[in-house]
Amino acid sequence: MLRTIGNQFKQPTGFLGKIISALMKKGNRFAYDTLLEILEVKEQENVFEIGYGHGIGIERILSGTDCFISGIDFSELMYNEATKRNKKHIDQKAARLYYGDFLNFDLESGRFDKIFCINVIYFWDDLEKPFSKIRNGLRTNGRFCFYMAHPDELNKLKFAKDDIFNKYSIEYVVEKLQHSGFSKTDYTYKKGYFVKCEK
Repeated sequence: MLRTIGNQFKQPTGFLGKIISALMKKGNRFAYDTLLEILEVKEQENVFEIGYGHGIGIERILSGTDCFISGIDFSELMYNEATKRNKKHIDQKAARLYYGDFLNFDLESGRFDKIFCINVIYFWDDLEKPFSKIRNGLRTNGRFCFYMAHPDELNKLKFAKDDIFNKYSIEYVVEKLQHSGFSKTDYTYKKGYFVKCEK
């Protein structure tokens, strides 16, 4: 059962996924509050979110900033909910949401000013591949921001099995960012790590 719950946090599906996603919605609000501050989206920028979940981040940005946001999530449940939440923005051509796996997604080179994600990197087994892909998708001086929990906090969660959640240290993550070509990287700790990188 714990393994099932862990997989639902990774990729919510079905009735149980709806319950887990409700918990995620509440828990991620704090992370979005801080992450969007350091992301600093400006007017007319092109932004991409990896694992948009309920679409709360997209909704919040587009409610206050005239920009374009696209994103991808590999949970069909989350895709449907985020699409419903952001229908107005999608109809106005301010947002475009994709359903699929980011690791298999064709991210256009040099297109984005900002790329961000929350509670996603635990599910990547090889960080350099997605980090390199993200860097390639950014414009010169583009910014990549993300939130990740401390591995000690993940260890407290019985459902966060090692073969589902990769419990990376911040030092390891920063090393992989640098190997992927990000020269400017810094982070702060506030109930988790908020990481900011620039191309």
